Amino acid sequence: MANSGPNTNGSQFFLVYKDTTLGPNYTLWGKIVSGLEIVKYIAQGGVKDGGVDGAPLRTIGIERAITSNS
Repeated sequence: MANSGPNTNGSQFFLVYKDTTLGPNYTLWGKIVSGLEIVKYIAQGGVKDGGVDGAPLRTIGIERAITSNS
C-alpha cells in the first residue's frame, strides 16, 4: 500500500513482480494466488521512462478483487 508520510495510507497499492524490497513505510497485505500470467504480461510491456520500476506502459484495470482471512 502506498505511503508518502504520516496519515497518507490510502487506496493506491502495488503489484510487486519478481524479487524486490519494499521500504519499511509500505504495508504488505496480500499475495497473488491466480492470474499471475496477467501480471507477467503487464511486466513484459515495460514501465514508463524505460526503467525497471514504475507505472506500467500497458493500460490495465481491476474489475474484481476477492479477499479472505485465510
